[in-house]
Amino acid sequence: MISKSQIKLISSLKLKKERYESGLFTVEGEKPVSELVKSGWPVELILVRSDWFEKERPVWLKDIQTNMELVSHHDMERMSQLNSASPVMAVARMKQPDWQWQRGGDGFVLVLDRLADPGNLGTIIRIADWFGFQGVLCSSDTVDFYNSKTIQASMGSVFRMPVAYGELTEWISKEDPQRVFATVLGGSPVNGQKFGTGGLLLIGSEAHGLHPDLIRLAGHKVTIPGFGAAESLNAAVAAGIMASWVKLGTG
Repeated sequence: MISKSQIKLISSLKLKKERYESGLFTVEGEKPVSELVKSGWPVELILVRSDWFEKERPVWLKDIQTNMELVSHHDMERMSQLNSASPVMAVARMKQPDWQWQRGGDGFVLVLDRLADPGNLGTIIRIADWFGFQGVLCSSDTVDFYNSKTIQASMGSVFRMPVAYGELTEWISKEDPQRVFATVLGGSPVNGQKFGTGGLLLIGSEAHGLHPDLIRLAGHKVTIPGFGAAESLNAAVAAGIMASWVKLGTG
């Protein structure tokens, strides 16, 4: 039976400060948790709502080696970071990224500047996974990778797609400008752009776009043409459109 101290600890992981002090984070939802288990990521505990487990008897939970606890609906609601608690939650341990981006290589890397919405970050990581990008580079002030909403929106892609945080100007300045593509307003239409076989694709924040210093480092300023009255696109939507052109629309 789960203890009151465990419930308190898991509930506290809603806060970034508590996540980084404990080295733990939560994953919610049957699909994200199943992907977590398959990935081999270090998992401390899996929590399953008892009424759901008795009814569904999910096959993938039968052979797991991780410690599993059945909990009540009430306790799951107390621990969840979501508006509506999932019947399955995992407590996993943070780990250092084992991916180091290398300039000049084949394949594309998505670069994200100052993204604030965890759902957008998770969706973009899922997009990068879908289109076979090499990884995702995030500015140090981009929303936390370990936010439960980021992980849920990625639908498990966070456990496959390499993600690193750091100083973007330092990273980008090491790359040939002709391999750097900034998504901006007023640039060259994406449908006429030649992307080649590798480089960096830059996507800016929902509110502010790309920082001017990053735009200056890009050899190509690329725009998704608009035909209506909307002022801009959601960052994840823009990333999806750009990624499809990078991987499928040109060569």
